[in-house]
Amino acid sequence: MSAEPRLALLLALADDELVMGHRLSEWTGWVPYVEEDLAMSSIAQDEIGHARALYEIASAIDGRDPDALALGRDAGDYTHAVVCERPNRDYAYTAARHYLYDTADDVRLDALKGSTFKELAEVVRVLRIEEGYHLEHARAWFERLATGPVDARQRFGDALSDALPEAMALFEPLPGEDAMTSDGTMPASNEEQLTRWLGIIGADLERVGLERVLETGSEEDIGEVLPTSSGASEVSGERKPLRVPGLERRDGRWVHAGSFSGAGGRTGHHSEDFDVLWREMTDLYRAHPGARW
Repeated sequence: MSAEPRLALLLALADDELVMGHRLSEWTGWVPYVEEDLAMSSIAQDEIGHARALYEIASAIDGRDPDALALGRDAGDYTHAVVCERPNRDYAYTAARHYLYDTADDVRLDALKGSTFKELAEVVRVLRIEEGYHLEHARAWFERLATGPVDARQRFGDALSDALPEAMALFEPLPGEDAMTSDGTMPASNEEQLTRWLGIIGADLERVGLERVLETGSEEDIGEVLPTSSGASEVSGERKPLRVPGLERRDGRWVHAGSFSGAGGRTGHHSEDFDVLWREMTDLYRAHPGARW
């Protein structure tokens, strides 16, 4: 197998972590109380550090150094899922996305720990240690809000409904994925991982009586992600917006119905939200390329 599919996998993972880390770092100094300020800042730092570790592996394939991969690409070259770039909004949305993202990340890292791509498998085993703490933190907020006062529960449920379709796109198929599943680079396909993830969050949401989140996700128009970023004008004709699968309850558990269609973050289609974030994130690097401090 050529190196390109592996590079696509590494960049998708790293870009998710980098962009999510930058978004979470925006809460520093603004979260509800000081302990959470420390926790969210630490998680943001971890995510950016994880991105760095993945870019280092990608660098050996691509030839560019990790800084150039992280900060020297055009906006349309990033392949993170759109959910990672969305503004933090209120803390209900941040907590909802945190829960959805970190449960999804746990599923994919659990799959990749058995990858035949030795360098990736070794890094994943290290990342899972810190990601375990992220998941614990996300689940603590899930319990706190989902079982809390009526207003908190309502706002959290609404935020989960808003974030769920775009979170499903974390499992948008990657270029060359068939080859990677065949040779064990990806021991489980994105479709298989999506099924596992939906089983986990479905059980969680039903346990706390928030299955309405999944029921709205099964409506046809909820599953659309409309990329409108620096490649947005190209989204027409054969380049259609990404539509994620619908949801349905089958044999006692929630599963996806249908498949992805169109093109989303994994192919470089992003929202206008990323244009602003990309400029902020890369401004210094672009102003002083190659600079070292």
